[in-house]
Amino acid sequence: MKLCPTDKQLMHSFPELKIINHIKTANKYLPPIIIGLLVWQYCLPAQIAVTAITILFALSLPLQGIFWLGRRALSPLPLNLIDCYNQLKLKLIAKKIIAENSSEDNKLTFEAFMKIINLAKLHLGDYFGSDDSLPY
Repeated sequence: MKLCPTDKQLMHSFPELKIINHIKTANKYLPPIIIGLLVWQYCLPAQIAVTAITILFALSLPLQGIFWLGRRALSPLPLNLIDCYNQLKLKLIAKKIIAENSSEDNKLTFEAFMKIINLAKLHLGDYFGSDDSLPY
């Protein structure tokens, strides 16, 4: 979750940012909800099975988000992002920030793309994705 850049400009392209926000919100508000469910079960004549299932479901929501983020990080990049990955990598190689023949495995995954975006943001600035060859 810390690897993913948190820029508002990238929010429309990457659903990871929304999932991370949902996980953080769930971690903030789920403990009082679960305590409320336990009090509800104790004070009202509710069935313990229904309460247990509800609590397990509520606890599983952030875990499902974390599981999805892990699977997404290891999934291959779609074709429309490979060009962007290669452009950013070439810019970083031209500025001698990364080696041309790095010893890392060259699998094009979302994790590698997020690492390249973080490096580009750190060394090339906030407008790393802009094309320098445009006349305007």
